[in-house]
Amino acid sequence: MPALDRMNDPLHISFFHANGYPSGVYRQFFDALSKAADVAAPALLDAALECSPEQRWPAMRDQALAHLRSQARQRGSARRALVGHSMGGYLALQVAAAEPASVAAVVLLDSPIPLGWRSGALSLAQATGLHYRTGPAPIAARRRDRWPSRAAAREFFAGKAFVKRWAPGVLDDFIAHALIDTPEGEVTLRVPRDAERDIYANIVHRSAQRALREATRAGVPVHFIAGTESEETRMAGWSANRKLFGERFVTLPTGHLIPLEAPADCAALALDRLRSH
Repeated sequence: MPALDRMNDPLHISFFHANGYPSGVYRQFFDALSKAADVAAPALLDAALECSPEQRWPAMRDQALAHLRSQARQRGSARRALVGHSMGGYLALQVAAAEPASVAAVVLLDSPIPLGWRSGALSLAQATGLHYRTGPAPIAARRRDRWPSRAAAREFFAGKAFVKRWAPGVLDDFIAHALIDTPEGEVTLRVPRDAERDIYANIVHRSAQRALREATRAGVPVHFIAGTESEETRMAGWSANRKLFGERFVTLPTGHLIPLEAPADCAALALDRLRSH
C-alpha cells in the first residue's frame, strides 16, 4: 500500500517519545513538523509508571495503540504516520505491526535494533538477571534526581556534554517539562529513575524485530534516521542496522538525541521520508 498517495495530502503524525524525555521536551521539533503536518504526542509513560517493571513496556504499547485507535475514530479513513525516537521507535513498530491498515509509514529516530550476537547477548542478560547490571540501566539507576530548585537543575544539566549538543532553547523545554516539584520544595525528574532503569533493562528488542518484519510485510514503509555520532546505534550495530533498513537508512550529523540536537533538520528529513512514497 502506498504510504502517502499524493504530495499534497495532509500529514497526520503521531510522535512517540524517548525514555526519560516527556513529549514537551520536543517542542522545537514539533514546531518544525507542524509547518507541514498536524502532530499528536501521547504521554506514553503515564500508565507505565503505575506498573511492575515487567509490565511497563506492555502498558506503553497498549497506550500507544489506544492513541492510534482514538485518532483513527476521529479522522475516519485518514492514516497516520508514526515517528518514534529511541524507545518510542520500538513502540511505533509494535503499533504499526498491530494496526498496519491505520499506519501510512514509520520513521525511527535513532531507534537501533540489536541484531545477531548482540541480540543474543541482550536476551541472555535478561534471562539471567544481568540486564540490571549492564548497559544503560545501571547508569539510569545512579542518575542524580533531586535539586533544590529549577535554576540549580538547569546549572547541573547545562554542564553535561550531551546537553551542550542540544539546540538553543531545548534545555529550557527540558527544565519545564522533564522536572516536577516535590512536596519538600525541591524538583525531581518527572520520569523516576527506577522507572527509566526498568524500561532500559527490559527493552523489547525481540518484539521490535518481529514488529519490523510484520509491519514491512504488511506494506508499511519503515525509515531509519541515525545520528552519525550516536553511541547507541554503534553499540546496537551500525552496519547491521544500515543493512537492515537499506536505502531507507539515512543520517544526520548528530548524536543519539537527534530531535533535540537538530530539531529543524530532523523534522525536515522526517517529512522528506514520509513524502517519498
